[in-house]
Amino acid sequence: MFYPAKAITALFLSGHASSASAQTPPAAEQSTGFNSTFALTPDQIVATNLSDAEATSLNNVLRFDRSQLANGGPHEDDFYTLPPLTNSSTGPLEPGTLLKTQAFTDPSTFAIPPNTALSRILYTTRTHNGTVVPATAFILWPFTARNIVTASATGNQHAQQRDKAEEKRSYDDQIKPTGGAGAPVVLWTHGTSGFFASAAPSSHRALWYGDAAPFTLALEGYAVVAPDYAGLGISTTWGEGGGDTQKIPHQYLMSRISARDGLYALRAARAAFAEALDARFVAMGHSQGGGAAWSVAEVLSDEEGKTPEEFADLAPGYRGAVAGSPTTDVFTGWPSLIAPFVALALGSVFPSFQLADWFTPVGAARVKLFRELEGSIGAAQQLFLGDGAAQLLKDGWNETWYVEAYGKLANAGRRPFRGPLLVLQGTEDVYVPYSVTNATVAATCAAHPDSALEFLVVNGTGHVPTLDATRQIWLDWIQDRFEGRPAATEGRGCKRTEMGSFLPMGWYLKVGNAFPQWAGAPEYSYQVPLGL
Repeated sequence: MFYPAKAITALFLSGHASSASAQTPPAAEQSTGFNSTFALTPDQIVATNLSDAEATSLNNVLRFDRSQLANGGPHEDDFYTLPPLTNSSTGPLEPGTLLKTQAFTDPSTFAIPPNTALSRILYTTRTHNGTVVPATAFILWPFTARNIVTASATGNQHAQQRDKAEEKRSYDDQIKPTGGAGAPVVLWTHGTSGFFASAAPSSHRALWYGDAAPFTLALEGYAVVAPDYAGLGISTTWGEGGGDTQKIPHQYLMSRISARDGLYALRAARAAFAEALDARFVAMGHSQGGGAAWSVAEVLSDEEGKTPEEFADLAPGYRGAVAGSPTTDVFTGWPSLIAPFVALALGSVFPSFQLADWFTPVGAARVKLFRELEGSIGAAQQLFLGDGAAQLLKDGWNETWYVEAYGKLANAGRRPFRGPLLVLQGTEDVYVPYSVTNATVAATCAAHPDSALEFLVVNGTGHVPTLDATRQIWLDWIQDRFEGRPAATEGRGCKRTEMGSFLPMGWYLKVGNAFPQWAGAPEYSYQVPLGL
């Protein structure tokens, strides 16, 4: 039946008014404070030589961070409880094994977009020394899966593919596709959130990166499979014989290890949701995760350019990788911020390392406090980037053999990789300097001139905002990979492109100035558009 525009408006308003009068809850005042009352002790302040201003700032950051944890975070959320290790007649536990599935993660305590859905899994991965450990990941689901039409299809084939895509959008009572492949997958590897269990993006109300990538991807119709990385989310593993638990090291900035975390998460996600996930995937990450995404391309290509048997099940579905602001030289940017994270990881790789090898007594005390508080990246900035940062590291710390040795193990780039690879880099990035990424790209292209690498330089953008500035480009690039279109670098080796702003750069907001203020309770619904 046809309704005139005025009639439609009248129907909507009358329906909305009656619904609102029946369902709108009272509007309660919401404090702009936090739901955490954490405070440093006087002893902690004295031991770390924090000024009153620094202590106040650190308290505020920690209260905010703890207020952003859904369900109280990993230490309170039952999802992160490690299931018992059972004896298996099939041999030792393999990485990529699914341990636990939370198919429906209640979204009401998260700040994810409406009409996206959330699942979480617990699976196994392995550390640098080969130890198999448990890890966690989330899957952010689209409302409808993206319609993938292959570039080589004829007109009739396009129509058939669209029909199949429409069938794919129907789900039965168990939320499984009734026909065709599942949703195309983006394997998302996140940037630095912290070092400890509570820094897991799967426990953060906005999944840590929010609209910068995971929300955008899900709203575009992709299923986003996202590892927390080993040591984040679940931080203890089974002891010998399944006995007392042992700490899981977060091997920070070891890009190939994080890449494996992601690939094993993808394998486990497929085991949990076999019919809902397409075999095809693109890897994408930023910062720490940019290095991990680049390393996915490396891990899927050995020295002879062949797919390693380890990932023979996943490699056929790989379509390329996007590395945003990738970490390719561990100790550049802000060494006083990076060194504490690396120092906490070093013991799991080089047991001889001691904090005193790098840090002054005050510096070592701050690293210990950081570990005691399970601080986030925000807490680390307060502890290690303040006025006294120059007094935290010993002279010559960066000349110790640990620096070079860890860098060789950790850094992405300069190795064979499986393309196509899109690298995004802003020229005003203070965390991952443009000069470093530029040098890594140049060295990689010189060593592997036939590999498909596209380097996109964004004039004037900073670290995370580079993702916002290039959103149209990487979304189109990802779609092209799924639809089988040739990359701009295909058959041409490396390519460099520069882009600038449409308007004068000074007119633009440099960095985001908002954070996810939770408004999930009915009495706060007036804070979201229309309250519905």
